[in-house]
Amino acid sequence: MKLWLIGGSSSQVGKSKLASEITDVLDKPVNLKLGHGKTKKSKSNNYFTNTNEALEFIDSSRAKFKHCVAEATRLIGNIDADVVIFLNQHNEIRRSDADELAYMADIVLGDNANPDGWMAALAPLDIPVSSRRKLIRIFQNQHEFLTGSQLSIRTKIWINRDGKTVFGEGIARLLSAIDNQGSLAKAAKKEGISYRHAWGDIKRAEERLEFKLIERQTGGAHGGGSKLTEKARKLIDGYWRIKRRAIRESDKSFEKLAKSLESDS
Repeated sequence: MKLWLIGGSSSQVGKSKLASEITDVLDKPVNLKLGHGKTKKSKSNNYFTNTNEALEFIDSSRAKFKHCVAEATRLIGNIDADVVIFLNQHNEIRRSDADELAYMADIVLGDNANPDGWMAALAPLDIPVSSRRKLIRIFQNQHEFLTGSQLSIRTKIWINRDGKTVFGEGIARLLSAIDNQGSLAKAAKKEGISYRHAWGDIKRAEERLEFKLIERQTGGAHGGGSKLTEKARKLIDGYWRIKRRAIRESDKSFEKLAKSLESDS
């Protein structure tokens, strides 16, 4: 089961709406809310005020559901999650720890967001490309609600050799899909590209990297299944770590720049 954590810098930033919209897109999901006040439970919303009870619910859901979408700011940094989404808005009721929570998030919507990082955060998850596109549209709408027309910075990371692209987000997503699906054909379908296109991208990357990314097995459609080499796994993990770090550092630097520009006006 994939765990999604949704938190926010204050109340009224749209956490419940976002959680509901994400849940509607995912396959076999369950959602929960960890909040304050009177406990209320229903079929559509599992509401908890006690952290331990919420954690027990998450553990009990792992065998039954593919995804758990948890609106639970207080769990950020206290439990391993597959993706952490933080709704960030600078206002008079902003949490004192909001900057720290935003730094720990994989996806930030609102102030200091980096849209180029959204797809990178979704890439390691086993989600069809059509669903990922729906999620990106949901993120964009929520982001626009929080910021209006505020400035933001965009960050892209790719590996070059001799002026040619060797490795980037597209091939990283494709390899992650192969790892999940066990087949290049199934991975290409999930990514919304042809088998020929996918195979060509992998061959070009292997030639420029000068090592194998996948090992093919005989039999079955399109030559059977495929699995990643150990170097491919190391490359993917390192790439996503570098990208997340670059996004966070660029966000911090841009925040300082934006504040300095505001002070000059």
